[in-house]
Amino acid sequence: MDITREDFFHFLWQHLHFTQKGLKTTFGEEVRVIHPGYRNDGDGADYRLSKILLGDLLFCGDVELHKSSSEWYRHGHQRDSRYERVILHVVIHDDLGKRNVMASDGTRIPTLELRSSLPSSLNKLWRSWHRPVALACSGLVTDISPDRFHAIIKEWDRQYFQYRLNRMLSLYPSELPISAAWKQMLIKGIFEGLGYHKNQQNMVKLADFFLSSDRYAKLAGSSSCSLLPFLFHKKRKSAKVETDEYIMTTSAQFDTGFHQNTSLCSKLSTEFIQRTGRNLLEKAGLITSTGNIINRTDWDFSASRPSNQPSVRVPQAAELGLRIACVPAADWLHTPTHSLWDYFCNLQHYPSPGRTRRDTIFHNVIVPSVWLLGQWLHDKEICRSVMKFRVNQRVQIPPKVIKLFEDGGFPPGKHLLRPSVLHHFKYHCNEKRCHECSIMKHLVQA
Repeated sequence: MDITREDFFHFLWQHLHFTQKGLKTTFGEEVRVIHPGYRNDGDGADYRLSKILLGDLLFCGDVELHKSSSEWYRHGHQRDSRYERVILHVVIHDDLGKRNVMASDGTRIPTLELRSSLPSSLNKLWRSWHRPVALACSGLVTDISPDRFHAIIKEWDRQYFQYRLNRMLSLYPSELPISAAWKQMLIKGIFEGLGYHKNQQNMVKLADFFLSSDRYAKLAGSSSCSLLPFLFHKKRKSAKVETDEYIMTTSAQFDTGFHQNTSLCSKLSTEFIQRTGRNLLEKAGLITSTGNIINRTDWDFSASRPSNQPSVRVPQAAELGLRIACVPAADWLHTPTHSLWDYFCNLQHYPSPGRTRRDTIFHNVIVPSVWLLGQWLHDKEICRSVMKFRVNQRVQIPPKVIKLFEDGGFPPGKHLLRPSVLHHFKYHCNEKRCHECSIMKHLVQA
């Protein structure tokens, strides 16, 4: 199976990551790339307005890139007048025996085989793309110094956190006041986090329905009652120390205090929560009028565990949404975030989400959301606290993924247990998007 990606080739050409000394066409004519041109995402050649010096003559026009020379004919460019402006055909491998390709007007177009001009590290990387290995850079990262490697991991952390921030902002209803909009953003993020792979989009749609319901409006309107007195109390560590320490109440104390708050308890009765969960399941078309589960084709039921099924996740999302709706946004700024999230996840009427799912939502949704709230309310202390926590984040990564990194030459250690590493593996290593990776950029610049 050919797993070579053309975007890697385009990255090399666009940034001139190849040796120009001694560069020649397949006919032996000297070549120098003055300007690679501008990427063309429409019809016609890949690059426009390129400047190429062939011998002593400067040519301006288009450049077409292919993995092999014969693709010019397989793609029918010899019959397409839009390719008459091509001045150079750039390939990784020339399989036409040094024969120049021909345009529709009969013009012969010189071919540049780039493979021999790639740095040795990139030659290895390119060849590895033809092998069924998970990490294309396997065996190359050993040349990277430990300091540089840790700098790359930090860059992955930064990129990952920005990705999560952007995702949360895409759920933010900007037409509402900050506190109300933030709470809705948080709930939509939690609904999405409870979706299993293909169900995330459906869960966000359910969140929109939930947030537009009268049930949510009533709870959100009464959220001025803080749960802080029932969750935590402050205790001074020492007479010589000014900082305070939050001491969590026990579950029994919390339940007692929570139910003493009649204004909230009356709205979150067992019947109210179960009716809300059933209402969402009906809206999603996942149950019949008699309560039987329906395996709809627009929902993904391929989850390996029963706890990941939509019929379980939807009621969980309903109760979590109701519990969070009752609490003012300010509570998230004045309590230990992880402890507050654990309390919310301790559901009373449905099975609570498992530890792995709770931690995933905490890293992907709760942490960036609290940081955004701190930014918008100019609370520097909460922002510093979130960033400090983010630096020490650790998640459960499948052992086979850790082994792939270590076998590829990555230094072993706790830095491989970061959420950014797992994210990078899924969306860069697995999909071989090496041209977007900091490691590959370091290799081509070394």
